[in-house]
Amino acid sequence: MSHHTAPPQASRTVDVSRLLALRSEGASLILGVFIVTNVVFTISTLQALTVTWPAYLATVIVSLAGVLLGRPHPDPFPLRDSLLVAAAVIVSTLLISWCLPAEGPLGRESWHLGSNTWLLWFLILRGRTALAWVTMAGMAAITAVWAGTTGRGAVAGLMMVDTQIGLLVVATLFVITLRRTAHRINELTERSVDSAAAAATAEAERQVRLQRAAEVAATSLPHLQRVAEGSALSDDERATMREVEARLRDSVRGRALATPAVLDAAARARARGVDVTLLDDRGAGLASGAAMSRVDDAVAAALDSASGAVTVRLLPAAREEAVTIVAVAEDAVSRIVLDEDGNATAA
Repeated sequence: MSHHTAPPQASRTVDVSRLLALRSEGASLILGVFIVTNVVFTISTLQALTVTWPAYLATVIVSLAGVLLGRPHPDPFPLRDSLLVAAAVIVSTLLISWCLPAEGPLGRESWHLGSNTWLLWFLILRGRTALAWVTMAGMAAITAVWAGTTGRGAVAGLMMVDTQIGLLVVATLFVITLRRTAHRINELTERSVDSAAAAATAEAERQVRLQRAAEVAATSLPHLQRVAEGSALSDDERATMREVEARLRDSVRGRALATPAVLDAAARARARGVDVTLLDDRGAGLASGAAMSRVDDAVAAALDSASGAVTVRLLPAAREEAVTIVAVAEDAVSRIVLDEDGNATAA
């Protein structure tokens, strides 16, 4: 139908309207032809009507309903707008039916039946099949009543809409097939997105491994080469190597805890003779960067003031406690507990 820009909330999901490009320029052209045809049929049949003004009003109503059906919206079409389209079909049928000649063959004078059927056709395409059929029943009933009250006979009235009913049957079967196709397209799209996400995750993990390997090589390789030389090591070299070994151990066992701020604080604590252990039992950081920043501050503060031994542990997810910091100095034991937001709670 009409061409509009898709609303911001529209997703990648394919429905029948998208599958048929009902919001494309071609659909806008079809809508224009629909409106022009209604106007031409109305003007060309005025002389056969007993009253003319209802035909003008019906043309406006039917054409506006066509414009409304072209409004961009994911399927199903909004119920309120769908009811307005159904009302347009009923009202236009009431307006024109009793203006038709009571005798003689009817040709284009009953143009409203075809135009209204196309409205219901597109209503079915936009996911309102039941409402379209109820409206068709209403249009058929009005036509039968008109035919019965004008001497044509109710059966003759029903025969006037038999073609229209057949078109709705075709539309119903057509949309069932299209929905199956759209469902398959959506499944394939979802699989493609999932595969791309999995590939991106795998690539990110590979890059992390490469980065860690490069960091380990850059940190440890010079010292390994120094050891391989076989000459005696100075006390400073031994101290430096112990610090490197501790950092490597922290990065492996501490993982998410092994941030630059924590590693630097751990190095300062070890330089004072503190036994520092970092353990990541979660495998990932807390939910937000702000929470991890608070954890870094708390751990660094605890390490800077510690003596004896300190164990920092990132606990598995789905626990009330997220991080524990246990410090043991001679007979004194202190325990700091942080929640998922990185805030201290009662130990």
